[in-house]
Amino acid sequence: MSRRTIKTINWAALAERCVDSEKNALAAFKAKSDQYLRRMTANPESPPKIDWAYYRKTITTPGLVDKFQKEYEALSIPFPADKYTTDIDAEEKIALQEVDKFVQTADQEIEKMRKEVARVQSLLPFDLMTIEDYYIMYPENAIDPEKPTVYPHDLSDNGSEETEKSH
Repeated sequence: MSRRTIKTINWAALAERCVDSEKNALAAFKAKSDQYLRRMTANPESPPKIDWAYYRKTITTPGLVDKFQKEYEALSIPFPADKYTTDIDAEEKIALQEVDKFVQTADQEIEKMRKEVARVQSLLPFDLMTIEDYYIMYPENAIDPEKPTVYPHDLSDNGSEETEKSH
């Protein structure tokens, strides 16, 4: 694995999706990410080659340079194993499924609300409506002409059957 496998981040797309209250946190995160990326790219991908012949000429102790060369070439520092990408990809799939489900639910609600708005817009405006029109459209909320009430037309103050049952 090498540096080339690092995915590029579309910061503009993230900024578009970010709410205004989180823009400062996103900017701080981007600055920190850029700082790490600069530090990583400042170093070469592979270590510089050692001129062992130069050291053999300069160091007089027999076998010392050969010993160091053998140990240096045997040294292997493994790149950390990637244990998290599969977990992150699995979580991303789950999140995308949840987002799709939310979008479908939201689209259904939007369609339902559009129908309700169309229904309300097709009604007779309230300022042109008579008491009879209101009673026909909303019988559960309207004053029943068969059971007249007194202002403020509240069931608790008018001696209706419901208040008499509760006493």
